[in-house]
Amino acid sequence: MKATQLFRDQLGLSQEVIAQYLCVTRSQLAMYEVGKRELSTAALAKLAEIALFFDQKNATEKVENKILKKQELEVKELLTHHAKELEYKQIKEQRLLDAIQKKHNQNLQLNSLALYLQKNKMGQAEVLLQQAITGIKKNGLARQAKQVLRLESIKSQLDYINILKEK
Repeated sequence: MKATQLFRDQLGLSQEVIAQYLCVTRSQLAMYEVGKRELSTAALAKLAEIALFFDQKNATEKVENKILKKQELEVKELLTHHAKELEYKQIKEQRLLDAIQKKHNQNLQLNSLALYLQKNKMGQAEVLLQQAITGIKKNGLARQAKQVLRLESIKSQLDYINILKEK
């Protein structure tokens, strides 16, 4: 395969376009490509320029590949660092959810006790009942749902980072 055919293939150009660039007719180029004719010195010089471009490009691509590999490593390090931060945040938020749920359950128990004491007309039941109601409102299902959403958001971010790290 002649160089012109390789160049045309690499650049996605037709014989006509390359012929125009070389200042020859398409038929002259076609005959050159099948080995039935030689090109002028000026056309060969232009082909040499194209060949030189591809040689330089190959050398440049090797340098660019090294740069890209280094950048890819930097991105992976960044993603790993961010994943560790998110894992820490996930642990912290899970502990907070556990504490909220524990307090909520404690206040539900306190509410049951206060209602029991109130039913049996024991003193100070109102104080306990008020404490239980305040605690239930503060650590209720809405706050727990909000905390679960935070945890799910962190989990989604971690999943996405892991997908990125695999690429």
